[in-house]
Amino acid sequence: MTIIRRLELPEYENAATLSLEVYLQCGKDDFDEQGLESFKSFVNDKAVVNGLVIYGAFDEDNLVGVLATKNHGEHISLFFIKEEYHRKGIGRKLFDALIADNPVPGMTVNSSSYAVPFYRSLGFKEVKEPQVTNGLRYVPMKRE
Repeated sequence: MTIIRRLELPEYENAATLSLEVYLQCGKDDFDEQGLESFKSFVNDKAVVNGLVIYGAFDEDNLVGVLATKNHGEHISLFFIKEEYHRKGIGRKLFDALIADNPVPGMTVNSSSYAVPFYRSLGFKEVKEPQVTNGLRYVPMKRE
């Protein structure tokens, strides 16, 4: 049974660690060495991460997924589910919990190429061709 809840600030470091772990497993087609360093500097920047609103998915006491937003919920900054938990509805449950707590008129995300089909299933559409910034490849997407 998966529990979804908003994380407390002391849990944010675990969320950042999980994000990096899953990014290394699933996002490897979207970064070079510079991109990996860019992502690491983002998730290791406590001031930036502490400014996010982060929801977690737990299998018993184990954090297995995170969804983090900024700009009052209008931009998804981190959305990672441990690979062995993919395709079990956990991402959808995280997203639904976020929207239930904070309905927003529109939402954006810079998706990894791996996650584009998942974001489409949530109602996101590509708004630009794939981009590369600081060695990170991503697809800008928006949900109205």
